[in-house]
Amino acid sequence: MESNISRDHIALEVLKIVIDKTLMTGITPVNRIRRWLGLNFYITSTFMHNTETMASMSYKIADAMIEERRKNEGA
Repeated sequence: MESNISRDHIALEVLKIVIDKTLMTGITPVNRIRRWLGLNFYITSTFMHNTETMASMSYKIADAMIEERRKNEGA
């Protein structure tokens, strides 16, 4: 039975997970004090990876998943 999930869709889902796992959040010392005092504070998010590498990795994982699905269908 052929799945209608495309390679691009699988790669997109993988990329979402990778970005979620690698997104770094931080809070500055000043904002820590503001949080402790109950004032408004800001949390910064930093993305520290090469997007081309992440996209390539996502497609490699998607290809591996599709290959494994084909193996399991044949068994």
